[in-house]
Amino acid sequence: MKIRCLLIMIVCAVLIGYPCHVAAAATEYFSAALSAESVYPGETVRVELSANSGALAEGEQPAAFRARLEYDSARLHFLRTETSDQIQSGAFQFYDDGESVTGVYACDGLSAPKLNGVCITFIFSVPEDADPGSAGIAVQIDQTADWAERLLPQYDREAQLSFSIKPALSQDASLLSLVPSTGRLRPDFSSDIAEYELRVGSNISSVKFQADAADGGAVRINRQSLQRAGETTEIVVTVTAENKKSKSQYLIRVNRAESPASAEPEESAKPAASSSPEKQSTGKQTAEKPSSSQKSSGSTSSKASGSSSSKSASSKSSSKFSSKSTSPLAAANPGTTAEPEAVQTGGTRNLYIVGGQTDSLPIWILACCVMVLTALTAWNVWNNRGKR
Repeated sequence: MKIRCLLIMIVCAVLIGYPCHVAAAATEYFSAALSAESVYPGETVRVELSANSGALAEGEQPAAFRARLEYDSARLHFLRTETSDQIQSGAFQFYDDGESVTGVYACDGLSAPKLNGVCITFIFSVPEDADPGSAGIAVQIDQTADWAERLLPQYDREAQLSFSIKPALSQDASLLSLVPSTGRLRPDFSSDIAEYELRVGSNISSVKFQADAADGGAVRINRQSLQRAGETTEIVVTVTAENKKSKSQYLIRVNRAESPASAEPEESAKPAASSSPEKQSTGKQTAEKPSSSQKSSGSTSSKASGSSSSKSASSKSSSKFSSKSTSPLAAANPGTTAEPEAVQTGGTRNLYIVGGQTDSLPIWILACCVMVLTALTAWNVWNNRGKR
């Protein structure tokens, strides 16, 4: 009976002590963690070093420690460190030899601060030419001591951090295909050709494109709507590569046909323009007819000029007489005009005397002139008689 009780007590002690041991092991003072489990070439890897003040025993406070990180120089390049506000300025110093970085923390002042949370961050970069696969960083924290320079080895820590490097992102910023919703590209699509033309009807107001980028790239099209009928619209397709750095552009000039309503006035204007030369030709024909009569009159006058000089002299006197006789008639009837008469000269040129070119004097002016002349004549005669 006593033996059974003793065994039960031993088992209970083991069961009670096991959870405490697990809890103590789970709450380490120092811990290290990676910011990401997988990265691409060109990205950064951050190793965060944290402290847990709740894991400290009563009366123990670390005031100094050393942290050492070993890495593969072919896959990682050390950049810098960052410290939180609880780390005093100048309290942490480090150096890097290309394969490992070592840092030493030693607080300054009258007492050691209680560290908690993320204290120090080590930042690495992944080269662009890094081979894809798994990589690791070995973290070792040792030489932990309190303010009295007493070592606290129970708080030392070692950890192996691993992550994976993904294959490099594609730099290809080209299109695999470009298909319009209507019409056909000219020339035919090729990833090496950057400019195209597309003709659509006047009733098409928008055009959509099915565009596929290479190697997971992104495509952005600036517009779908078109300009008015008869105008050209430029549509730009921008391709961004998977690495978000390389870009390329494709230009499509969409020519929208003119609407039929705008084309009809131009067609109707063409017959009117063609009919105008016919009218001009008709006008020329009518204008040429008098010239033939002028030629006949000229020929008649030339025949008349062949007569003797005596006849020409008589014709001159008769023409003078006719002109004098017709002048009173023209004065009496201002609206009538006399027919032109040819006057023969010594040469071959014809002279035409045309009447009715100037306004005739009124009759009362002529009557006044006759009365004045009559009065002057009578007065002159009267004076001559008186002198005799």
